Amino acid sequence: MSNIEILVENGRKELFEIFRDTSIGILSLRTASVTQLSDILPTLIQLKNLYLRGIFVGHCDLQLPASLHCISLQTGECSSEWLCSLLINLFALRHPVKCEFRSFVVQSCEGDFCADSNIQVSDLRSQLLECDMSNIEILVENGNKELFEIFLDTSIGILSLRTADSVVQASDILPTLIKLKNLYLRGISVVHCDLHLPASLHCISLQTGECSSEWLYSLLIKLSALDHPVKLELQSFVVQSREEDLAADSNIHVSDHRSKLLECDMSNIEILVENGRKELFEIFRDTTIGILSLRTADSVSHLSDILPTLIKLKKLYLRGISVGHCDLQLPASLHYISFQTGECFSEWLCSLLIKLSALDHPVKFELCSFVVKSRGEYLGADSNIHLSDLRSKVLACDMSNIEILVENGRKELFEIFRDTSIGILSLRTASVTQLSDILPTLIQLKNLYLRGIFVGHCDLKLPASLHCISLQTGECSSEWLCSLLINLFCIRSSR
Repeated sequence: MSNIEILVENGRKELFEIFRDTSIGILSLRTASVTQLSDILPTLIQLKNLYLRGIFVGHCDLQLPASLHCISLQTGECSSEWLCSLLINLFALRHPVKCEFRSFVVQSCEGDFCADSNIQVSDLRSQLLECDMSNIEILVENGNKELFEIFLDTSIGILSLRTADSVVQASDILPTLIKLKNLYLRGISVVHCDLHLPASLHCISLQTGECSSEWLYSLLIKLSALDHPVKLELQSFVVQSREEDLAADSNIHVSDHRSKLLECDMSNIEILVENGRKELFEIFRDTTIGILSLRTADSVSHLSDILPTLIKLKKLYLRGISVGHCDLQLPASLHYISFQTGECFSEWLCSLLIKLSALDHPVKFELCSFVVKSRGEYLGADSNIHLSDLRSKVLACDMSNIEILVENGRKELFEIFRDTSIGILSLRTASVTQLSDILPTLIQLKNLYLRGIFVGHCDLKLPASLHCISLQTGECSSEWLCSLLINLFCIRSSR
């Protein structure tokens, strides 16, 4: 029954007895009938998700099945004691688990004193602080001060705040979360400027909201101070324009923040931008960001003139780049560029390979789900440099330091590689067939890595320069392997 979700609005004891020892996968209770289920819950040996509405302070003995991966408290209220007890029970599961607080209230201290409780909050707090909660993800939709006070000094691993008020309530507690690695924020706005970060943080995701330039400068400075690799995600997040910044009540000018940021070593910071405006990318200009990932074509176009100023950028990930974005200037520090999705003309790809060759150090170039348009498609394009001219320049380049990885490649892509001096080539699918007649022309190819090769791909001609071939996944016939070994012997003999 692991694929069955059961929702109970109003249930009696007889109903819940039917569930005992079954393998229900998802259970949702819409009233305080959770009390009817309390002794049955531990017997649900495949229960992964539990959703509760209308739970109240008196329901303190909630035993959890060992299989649980998510508990969602959607509406209701509880005492501090009950919540401490729940978190201790979640810790006891000994695997990653998510606890959601939607419109759920923790009673104030006065309410706690009125409750009939045998265990004092202080005793439970002591037990909670001894628990390793690094595998627990906490999501708070709407939380009051009393809720966040429970989290103070704990070892929560992941925290997700879904409203601006929750961010405000959690602001002074964040630095005490000594094992917090991932922080997800929604609804943060420019007035929430004092965000202190724990030293353990490895990822902060600003999912929705807006901020001033000053606030983002301040955040980047704090991330630099963490002194270990950290990821900053900016999804549907807006940096206000300069005119909007000037209207804000700001005691520290943008220029002061700029100066401080340019002094920071940001080479350990990875920045991911889902949707970014020009104002956002201007903040990155001349900084020492180490890794940058752009998820839309607009983001790529906004960054085009800023890229060469990123003097320590080593890795660049691009999604959604298309043929119109043709002027991609690269920083001299680049060691890795990945085109994850998109399309381009042959001319554009030739131009990029020439730029990669000019970097004059080893560089890895990934082409995942990326399409090179055929000659018929780009004949109508306004191109000042003909493909033949660019091909001549590519053939004159020393590409022996370039490693090219192709996830899914068409014939048009591999034709660009013909007769070039690529040093390392990695194919991740059975597209090795597309390359079969081009391989012998790669006169400086030393390393060839193949995944997904199958028995039908029998005619694999190898260049004389080859030093290593790695068959990573796939299958072949005995004949094919014998033929390959003979080819390798011939290469060795020719030397």
